[in-house]
Amino acid sequence: MSDTPKFLSKQELELQEVNYIFSLRAERDELQEQINTAKKALTEISEIIDDDIHECNYGCDNHCELNGSLNMYSVENLKSVTESALAEIGGDK
Repeated sequence: MSDTPKFLSKQELELQEVNYIFSLRAERDELQEQINTAKKALTEISEIIDDDIHECNYGCDNHCELNGSLNMYSVENLKSVTESALAEIGGDK
């Protein structure tokens, strides 16, 4: 074996560059998809909080039964949305 380094042709270098650019684009697209999934989950969580949990001053017009607290249904919804989003973006759950 020769210890002389192999020099790549211009065409080989260009091909490597193109492949690298494609891999960066694929990585970028995957990251964007993960960001979109996280945004969707955060939006759903915000809606659950707005719909099911609001600060009640005991004189609100919403005839609030929750009095600003969480009920089990709300907690399960929040947990479900969170776990689904984490699974989609490669989180721990």
